[in-house]
Formats: sequence, structure tokens, C-alpha cells
Amino acid sequence: MTVAFEIGPFARTEEIWHKALRFLDIDNNDGNKTIRRIGVNYVQIIESQQKKNPFCSTDFLPSKVIAEFVSQNKENTVWIKK
Repeated sequence: MTVAFEIGPFARTEEIWHKALRFLDIDNNDGNKTIRRIGVNYVQIIESQQKKNPFCSTDFLPSKVIAEFVSQNKENTVWIKK
């Protein structure tokens, strides 16, 4: 098991997002990547084909999962790439 990143026990989703992007060595300058929290210990990084439109939702645009992460301990502080 290779640890992707670690967070504090009360970290917000935003911290997971930043650490996951850093681990993947990608940026979100074009605004087409989002994080989807599936559960307390499971997140997906989603990439859409278009830049995010500030006036409407991108939920219905074609997209793909580029990474998934799961926590490996009770406190959800140690995350690995699925």
C-alpha cells in the first residue's frame, strides 16, 4: 500500500482536493476538474470536457473519473489511490 496523502482528523473536503491534485501532479487552472465525495472515506476526481461555466451546472456534461481515493484508517486521515 502506498500512501497518497495524509490529512488531519477534521479536515474539510477542500484539503483532500488540494492534496489529491498535488499527488496526481495536475492543476485545475482550466476549471474542468471537480471532486465528488461518494462517502466519508471515498472521493473521486472528475474531469469534464469543457471548462466550468459559472452560470450553470456541469453535471450533465460528458466527464470521466481520473482518480479515486479511499481512506485506510478509522479517522479518515490516511488516503490511498484506489
